[in-house]
Amino acid sequence: MPQEYEIEVTEDDRKFSAAEGANLLEALQEQGYELPSLCGGLGLCGKCRVKVLAGKQPPTESDRELFSEEELERGMRLSCRVEVEDDLVLAIPSLAQGKSEEATAKSDLDEQIVDVEPDSGIKRVVLDLENPGRGDQRSDANRITDEFEGSYSFPLDIMEDLPEKLRENDYSVTVTIDDSSGSLLSVEGGSSQYESYGMAFDIGTTTVAGYGLDLETGRTLNVDSRENPQGKFGADVVSRIKYVRENEDGLDRMQSEIIRAINELVQGFVDSRNIERKDIYRATFVGNNIMLHLLTGVDPTHLDQAPYIPAFTDPQTFDAEELGVKINSGGKIVLLPSLAGYVGADVMAGVLQTGMHKSDELNLLVDIGTNGEMVLGNRDKMYAASTAAGPAFEGANIEQGMTARAGAISHVSIDDEGQLELEVIGDKRPIGLCGSGIVDTVGELIKAGLIGEKGGIVSEKSALPRPTINPLGNRLIDMEGEKAFWLHVDNNPVFVTQQDVREVQLAKGAIKAGIEILLEEFGATAEEIDRVYLAGAFGNYLRKENIMRIGVLPRVDLDKIVSVGNAAGQGGKLALINRGKMDEVNKIARDVEYVELSFRSDFTEKFMSAMSFPEAGE
Repeated sequence: MPQEYEIEVTEDDRKFSAAEGANLLEALQEQGYELPSLCGGLGLCGKCRVKVLAGKQPPTESDRELFSEEELERGMRLSCRVEVEDDLVLAIPSLAQGKSEEATAKSDLDEQIVDVEPDSGIKRVVLDLENPGRGDQRSDANRITDEFEGSYSFPLDIMEDLPEKLRENDYSVTVTIDDSSGSLLSVEGGSSQYESYGMAFDIGTTTVAGYGLDLETGRTLNVDSRENPQGKFGADVVSRIKYVRENEDGLDRMQSEIIRAINELVQGFVDSRNIERKDIYRATFVGNNIMLHLLTGVDPTHLDQAPYIPAFTDPQTFDAEELGVKINSGGKIVLLPSLAGYVGADVMAGVLQTGMHKSDELNLLVDIGTNGEMVLGNRDKMYAASTAAGPAFEGANIEQGMTARAGAISHVSIDDEGQLELEVIGDKRPIGLCGSGIVDTVGELIKAGLIGEKGGIVSEKSALPRPTINPLGNRLIDMEGEKAFWLHVDNNPVFVTQQDVREVQLAKGAIKAGIEILLEEFGATAEEIDRVYLAGAFGNYLRKENIMRIGVLPRVDLDKIVSVGNAAGQGGKLALINRGKMDEVNKIARDVEYVELSFRSDFTEKFMSAMSFPEAGE
């Protein structure tokens, strides 16, 4: 038996044991500490840092690359590189604590569904049945199904209780049926009050959102969200696929983590409305295709290798019990259709929500994230593409990037006098930047003349002679040969480096190049675009001016840009409460033409050109 060592975490005074040689990051994660590991535990991102206050833990090579000598002396270590060889007392930095504000933000984006008639196919019917006798010797099951048109199957657990249920209630029961699947969901004694609920889930790479709805009225009763716990295995889908490939239990761990988060959202709905799980009869799911593969426990490892073929794109239906989702045991889990490996059900749901597939005008839907997904078209034709933008827009691969939680700089402004103003989530001391903060910073530095067209941060000497930006000159610094800009100066300064700017260029260049190719496929120019929909909670917090200033989009008028919030989640809600909308999104997925950018010989050229900042000076 390997020796056990005691691990103490000072923030909550918890102690637990870990076996000798155990990986510290994995040990902490197993205890519920949501330390991010954006690189999948390879010792590259530096996000899983801990401070070793007591215990023997010499620095590794990765530690020496990421921490200064002073930080190493203070005990800073990468938990993913630590093999437990001693009792340890740890402090976990604040960047790894607290619930993501980006997660809770989706609650504020909720909208009630209007002008859509509820027709989920879930029906609850009170039956006063004839008692059996010499002239009526039908089976118990037939006595119920004869009351409905069509045929319905009985799950075994309902059939087992059916004889007693009917007789103890003198054949007066309330039956819940699912017309979509042709099955009975429940048989209850007496005339039960109508209670029929459903949930719509948006499984994002960073955030999981859950919406609780009344299936009879179509009203949204509850909205909640949380960080996707799979983030501990990698910030982006490629890192998570790599984790699955390299770890024997990787797929099982990924699936169990997301199911746990889903069930927490289910419990939140149950508690908030004082309802019962058995009255939640259906759940719809949207997300990118990799997220849906991980949700269902289907191997996604073919999706990071050409020709990027997924196991499924068509809509899928599973029994809730089969996946371990804790709603009614006979309830159904419905995955909306995807289009291709990297254009998922979230994008198809977004098209459904915006109605661009029925519009005479030319519309562009863009979901800005780790994968930049875009759809261009109207009622006549639609084209879609996806590009690997990288996680910069979600705060990853940024020196001091973080998810949008308390302490994250979310907005930056520089006025004409060169005065800097920061907005910080929770009005806390700044400790890093989230996605909207990094976009604002780069955009405002372009406006101030401190970032050039090719993305270079200007030197202090060249900046100082400009009278309007003199106050900013002292914020330009050199960090071990790399240019940087101070946003907040104290004992723990927050800054943006030259490499951070390059990460933004890579991300925005990939998205813009993809849009340009879709315009060519459609046979249109940017000037002909009538409406640009920015999808996702992140898009809702971006400033249009800085989106245009850094060049994510081709040149369009600002009044044409509309933030539509979590359009994917809204589309999932539509498909939940109305079967016609589910049919509609299935048709959208059949009609949209997918353009694989990696097979395009002109993508690299357009990408390189799109990396420049269009509103920057020379």
